[in-house]
Amino acid sequence: MSGAQRIPLADHVADAVALLGTVRTTEVIPLDGRAVGRVAVREQRALVDVPGHDNSQMDGFALAAHDLQGSGARVTLPLGPTIAAGDEPAVLAPGTARAIMTGAPIPSGAELVIPVEESSEGRFTPVDEVPDARPAPTVTLTPASVATGRFVRRRGSDTRRGDTVLREGRLLTPARIAHLAACGVVDVEVDVPLRVMVLSTGSEVHSRAGGAPAPGSVFDANGPGLAAALTEAGADVVHVGVVPDDAGALLVHLRREIRALNVDLVVTSGGVSMGAFEVVRHAAGRDGVTLAFPKVALQPGGPQGIGYLEMDERRVPWLAFPGNPVSALLSCELIARPALGAPARRRLHLPVQLEVEEHSPLALDQYRRARVLPSGRVRLVGGASSHLIGGYAAADALVRIPTGTETVHDGDQLEILLIPGGES
Repeated sequence: MSGAQRIPLADHVADAVALLGTVRTTEVIPLDGRAVGRVAVREQRALVDVPGHDNSQMDGFALAAHDLQGSGARVTLPLGPTIAAGDEPAVLAPGTARAIMTGAPIPSGAELVIPVEESSEGRFTPVDEVPDARPAPTVTLTPASVATGRFVRRRGSDTRRGDTVLREGRLLTPARIAHLAACGVVDVEVDVPLRVMVLSTGSEVHSRAGGAPAPGSVFDANGPGLAAALTEAGADVVHVGVVPDDAGALLVHLRREIRALNVDLVVTSGGVSMGAFEVVRHAAGRDGVTLAFPKVALQPGGPQGIGYLEMDERRVPWLAFPGNPVSALLSCELIARPALGAPARRRLHLPVQLEVEEHSPLALDQYRRARVLPSGRVRLVGGASSHLIGGYAAADALVRIPTGTETVHDGDQLEILLIPGGES
């Protein structure tokens, strides 16, 4: 099929996003450990400044710069009351210093903090060891620097109230959760994970539960691989095995499992090409099935199926991927992940390292498995064929050779998509 008869990958992804938009929902959850790994669906702004007040970066002494005589010059000052973390902001009397603990508010009139290590004592006496009666305290300091602002954390120096601290589509990581909490956020709106059923098709595909495959059969790689990829994309996945090339049996199996498992989305592999035993295509002719089979300008993974299965007065979305393992996983990466609302992968432009030039179909976006090298270049691993799953397993990047590019030379700059994995 020529390029003019194929649809761009971006158009097919948009169709998949719209299809899953009919079943995606959101919920508001507390901002705690259970939020990690979820994906935000709303922008969140800081409710307070962080820090909320000028505070000390060190255990030391807060004072005014004009009460010091210069770096390295010894000075003795009377001490006011100690300031602990959590105290109300206070005032520094002129010509005095105040002992201050890390995180405690800087008193009005103070301009810097001299660390306790630059005092004659070199340390603070624990509170419970200080005698009840003692002379008026003083402190002798020999500061290494008298720069204004030394060891002072300024209010809002990390985040200002009203700053955007979480964007739509961002993964909630431990650091982001901590940042949100520091900014006064107590809950967050996230996607509810879709319950996705994964099913492999093909009479030649052998489930691992039944022992060694017969001659001519293959182990099911797509079921476990897609289940893992969809789980990593945030779905609640159920893997329901293998169905042979029988359209009636496929639909009976799907409907039974959808009812039993309360499935939101069906993902199948195999049966979408142009052969005589394309079970998903055959199922599309049955009642209650609406599937289209666009040819996408993509290699591997051009044959695709998209639509829905009518079930008990509802429509269950169905994404049907090709059967070769690399095609199935690449389809999940490029189509299912964005449709599920998973965080976007990082994309870079890097030079490729080739020993011989590589060729790509002019009318297609070709994705090749690759490794990012310490040099900052990227090396292809394995060939272009869609059955070479070993090359995918060794890859930590996908190199996109765009439509209109027939030949790739050593050093050409190409877009790469960073993916998890690869050799250690």
